[in-house]
Amino acid sequence: MISCSDKYVQIKLFQDTKILSKVLLYANKHFSKHYRLSSSILILDDGEILKKNYLINWCYHAISYDVDSSEQTSEESLKYALQHSHLPIRIKIVKPTEMLERIKVKVEMLGSSRIILTLSKKSKVAERYIKGVFINHYIGMSGNEIYLQSNSEHFWERVVDFLGNKVIHNIVLSFEYKDFNANEFSFLTAEEKALRQCYVTLDSQFGDDFELVKKRYLKLAKEYHPDNFYGVDESEVINHITRFRQINEAYKKIKLQVQC
Repeated sequence: MISCSDKYVQIKLFQDTKILSKVLLYANKHFSKHYRLSSSILILDDGEILKKNYLINWCYHAISYDVDSSEQTSEESLKYALQHSHLPIRIKIVKPTEMLERIKVKVEMLGSSRIILTLSKKSKVAERYIKGVFINHYIGMSGNEIYLQSNSEHFWERVVDFLGNKVIHNIVLSFEYKDFNANEFSFLTAEEKALRQCYVTLDSQFGDDFELVKKRYLKLAKEYHPDNFYGVDESEVINHITRFRQINEAYKKIKLQVQC
């Protein structure tokens, strides 16, 4: 993943990968002012713009062709980084465990012959994995929703194997599902259902201690604050702004309910 701030261009690479080893060789050979820190490499050669541009471009295409990479850089972000290649370049070295991202998958029946899997956020890695598991049952996808045909042979065996927390590369998939024949909240009013959905939005369960919910809210608000996504793909910015607004609205509703 390539990003740019007002201080440096950052290229984030996984530890112990071929891409990182080649970048290290290139830095040692072509940059005199480069420094190896504990978890990063800092390149300060301001006069080597062409070499910096080559490095940024090469990393962009290397990451793009890596089908296992869940963090892709948009062309807009690449263009912005190249425009600021006069800045220092920071090669950030990260361990795979530091990049773990949790994605919730909500499983629901849609009629008598279809199932809908709703991802809590966009993820090419999660989408590819789910399509691969249900390749013979896959119907299509709309937004974050994946539609599956459930009346085909061996479908339910695959569902049973599929459910349960899984780690796919740097993505943790966790699942939310209920008994498909039960409607445990049918007695609730629309307002009560909406309140329970607010707890789900804040990664909580209805009835959790408010201070615990507040801590989760603060963590999510910090993670999805729009200031964290300056310079990334516009559609991603819109998604995070929407998520940030949902988090704040959910917290306000829960706080109001607790105070009443």
